[in-house]
Amino acid sequence: MTGERIGIGFVGCGRISDLQCLGYIDHPRAEIRAVCDLDEARARASAERWGGARVYGDLAALLDDPEIDAVEILTPHHLHEEHATAALEAGKHVSLQKPPTPTLEALARLARVSERTGFTLRVFENFMFYPPHLKAKELIDAGAIGEPLSLRAKTASGRLTDGWALTPQTQAWRMNTDTCGGGATTFDHGYHCFNMGRFFMPEEVERVHAFIHWTELGPNERIDGPALISWKYAGAVPRYGSWEVIASLGMRVRSSYYASDDRLEIHGSEGVLWVNRCTGKLLDEPSVVLYRDGETRAFHDLECDWAESFRLGGIDFIDALCEGRVPAQDAQSARHTLAFALAAARSADEGREVAIAELEDG
Repeated sequence: MTGERIGIGFVGCGRISDLQCLGYIDHPRAEIRAVCDLDEARARASAERWGGARVYGDLAALLDDPEIDAVEILTPHHLHEEHATAALEAGKHVSLQKPPTPTLEALARLARVSERTGFTLRVFENFMFYPPHLKAKELIDAGAIGEPLSLRAKTASGRLTDGWALTPQTQAWRMNTDTCGGGATTFDHGYHCFNMGRFFMPEEVERVHAFIHWTELGPNERIDGPALISWKYAGAVPRYGSWEVIASLGMRVRSSYYASDDRLEIHGSEGVLWVNRCTGKLLDEPSVVLYRDGETRAFHDLECDWAESFRLGGIDFIDALCEGRVPAQDAQSARHTLAFALAAARSADEGREVAIAELEDG
């Protein structure tokens, strides 16, 4: 990028945009110049909060704006391919909210458009920018727990009325598998957890087995939880992982965001790491704890606000564009995480272990 500032356009001004904007607002070389949403009042409110950005009710009009260099796409998952393709074809770089697409085929098509046009496609997954996760990754890479051998994740979902106030429309499209692409828990939120399953380990996931229960909440409304998903990593060293979803829908989860929280336990040949919080604050514990050689070390000075992961992720996207480098995640890395999520869904549906190669080779 050669301009002094990179003009950002937001496609979708739903709840998550309040966090997605933070990195762009803070970056000296970024400016939010336009927003687009079918709800004009919501778009205007966002534009005012972000410094008077232009408001469009039509995606094509935003993409015709010559002052927009990159777009942040925050629309429902079934629209991602259409919207991202249009943006790339219009000569805009794209940051696409996870999960990128409902299918691997759709993501492959997007990757080809990005390659053909020469414009960047970044899939944004904020957990990989959450400071406690970054600290845990730093410790693992430095050998703090020896050879990483096992990862266990646990998600506690609480009362749906707690945390962020979400509109009925926001809840509805996530609970509809046609518009979400899968379950609201094990596909939408699950993309984060599956990516964490890859983030800390030196080998890719090879095989997946899943139990996913669908809990009926009301007419045309259900949630995919509880769930128990396990997997095996490739490579000569035996490594395994698991993710458990607890649907404690009567429990209060202290959170300024979604009413759930995630915890990680990563075992190595010489120690153990715990990451004790993410979206919420279930327990008053240090965010990262390391056990090694009979001693426990707690890290108390890390930024634990979930919003920080969005701020850092936005900054990384702008830095990548300015430096001409590949951002985290590119389409290839996102493909592995998406295949992981889809393998879990297939395993639960078919009652069998599923090899990732079944999806990626297909």
